[in-house]
Amino acid sequence: MGTDSTQPLPLAGHRVFRTSDPEAARAEASRILFPHRLRRNEGSFDAVLHSAAVGAVRVSVLAYGAGVEMAVEANDGYLVAHPLAGRAVFHFGPKEVAVAPGTAAVASPGAELRIDWEPGCAMTVVGVERAALDAEFESWTAEAPDPPLRFARGVDAWERPAAGWLAAVDHLIEDLDSPAPLLRHPAALAAAERGLLTGLLLALPHNHSERLWDGGSPPGPDWMRRAADLLERLPHRNWTVAELARHANTSTRALHAGFRKRLGTTPMEYLRGVRLQRAKDRLRAADPGEGATVTAIAIQLGFTNLGRFAADYRRRFGEPPSTTLQRRADR
Repeated sequence: MGTDSTQPLPLAGHRVFRTSDPEAARAEASRILFPHRLRRNEGSFDAVLHSAAVGAVRVSVLAYGAGVEMAVEANDGYLVAHPLAGRAVFHFGPKEVAVAPGTAAVASPGAELRIDWEPGCAMTVVGVERAALDAEFESWTAEAPDPPLRFARGVDAWERPAAGWLAAVDHLIEDLDSPAPLLRHPAALAAAERGLLTGLLLALPHNHSERLWDGGSPPGPDWMRRAADLLERLPHRNWTVAELARHANTSTRALHAGFRKRLGTTPMEYLRGVRLQRAKDRLRAADPGEGATVTAIAIQLGFTNLGRFAADYRRRFGEPPSTTLQRRADR
């Protein structure tokens, strides 16, 4: 496929650059993808980068025409690379993963990485922000991944479940290439982002895979406990009722009815109560002399409307949040 104009690369409507200047290609690809050094080896240099962001996921197509060596200087996220044509070798320190159509390489944050591109190699590169993937993992398990997520370096792209996830990436690219992409709509974009994050955790092997597959949401009455537990453990998340219901293994209707019947409130009112109590606890423990502020604590807990937060806090606890914070300083 390469950069031959008779065989256009996917994501043609999202071109970042096409250049014969290696330094220009390196600088722009470093800005969009990840910082790296680039050395041209052989062949006619004709670099192309097409790239589109889907929330915390960036889908790109990259080709150099020539053979090049790319030394990654800082990789703060997850990276999945799958050749459309040609071959490349990923060097993870002393470990090597050779990729061609049908094989994918996966890099985890902080991995020592060097990539040798053969002439004519073109790759789909999917970058995922670490914080977003960690948050998705946390929403399943109610805990941050410890130790951090580390994916297998090489994946057979034609074997399931990895093939299913890579097919989803291909479908997303097809949509972005269409005259009227569905992903123009924010709801579709958010759903696609979430699907890619969830799919990556389930489809590509990593050090916590067994926990995710064996630790699904229990059926029956335990969904109520699980929903409440998620809100207690992760009050800072921007929960929606639909998202909470999915993780609790129930419907939104049943979730509303269950909270009303068992707790006398709605899921979002319950969440607000959890956040307010956590805010009070943190304000009482904080020291304004060390820079603690009401605004910072409120934002950390997921409050976005600070005026409403202050009003709800005063209604619940009989004083403004600033008074609670100041009481520590007056002791």
